[in-house]
Amino acid sequence: MTETGRLRRAPAQSRSRERVERILDAARELVCDSGIEAVTTRTIAERAAVPVATLYQFFANREAVFQQMLERDIERIDRRIAEDVQALRASSIADAIAVFATVHRTHFLQHLEFVALYFATGDRELVRTHQRRCAVSFGQLLITSGLVPAHTDHRVFAVAIAIAEGTIEQAYRSAPRNEWVVGQGRMVLQLYLEAHCG
Repeated sequence: MTETGRLRRAPAQSRSRERVERILDAARELVCDSGIEAVTTRTIAERAAVPVATLYQFFANREAVFQQMLERDIERIDRRIAEDVQALRASSIADAIAVFATVHRTHFLQHLEFVALYFATGDRELVRTHQRRCAVSFGQLLITSGLVPAHTDHRVFAVAIAIAEGTIEQAYRSAPRNEWVVGQGRMVLQLYLEAHCG
C-alpha cells in the first residue's frame, strides 16, 4: 500500500504531512461521532481546522479521505499481525483463532469507524490485498504451531479469513456489537480448520 494511494498530491513538507494527518484524524472522529453519512468535506475541514481548499489540495472528495484512512488502518493492522505472528505459537486450533483474532478485535473495538469504512466504503482491491496478507499470516501461525501440515493448500487459509471477515461484518458493522455472532463464527471456523488438521 502506498501512502499516497488516495491523495491527489503527496505532501512534501512536514507541515503538509501534518495537515493530511489532521484531516484523517478529524474524519475518524466525525465518523465515530455521527456516522459515515453525516460526514462532509466541509465538516472534516472544520474539525481539522484547515480551509476546505486545503483538504481539496490533497483529496478529491470525502470518499478519498475515507479510503486513505482505511489504507492507513489496514497498514497498521497488517504490520501488527506480521510482528505478532512471528513471536506467537498456538497450542490448538481454538487458541490460534483467539490469538489471531485478538489483533483484529482490539483494533475494531477501539475503532468501530474502521469496521464501517472497511465493509461499507472499502476499495475492494485494497480489502482483497489485506485478506490475502491475513491468510498468509494466519497460515504461518497454524503451520509453525504444528496445527496443520506444512503442505496445506493455501486456499484453506483464504477461506478461513473469509469466514472470519463475514463474522466480523455481522457482529460489528452496526451497534450494538453482537458477541453471539462472534462465538458462532469461531465455532464454524474451528470446525472448518479441524477438518484440515490431518
